[in-house]
Amino acid sequence: MTVTVKLFGEFRAAVGRERLELDLPEGASCGEALRRLADRDPALGPLLFAGGELRDHLHVFVNGRNVAHLRGLATPLSPGDTVAFFPPISGG
Repeated sequence: MTVTVKLFGEFRAAVGRERLELDLPEGASCGEALRRLADRDPALGPLLFAGGELRDHLHVFVNGRNVAHLRGLATPLSPGDTVAFFPPISGG
């Protein structure tokens, strides 16, 4: 199955693109997609993971919904889904 990955901020700069297509096995989870992405684009690995775990400051969304309110990184993906992730934004 194919999902779209939207890249923002430092992730976009690391890859040099705003979006990409990611081929995954049927039934893959959000976490599996992020690991596959880190393997595919090594510049993303250290931005996404630290010590083998997803960096806890990242917000991950599937089809505009924060996975923290779904099943976390175990959230299953379907063909055509859109995955987006970015660090928190602060300002004042």
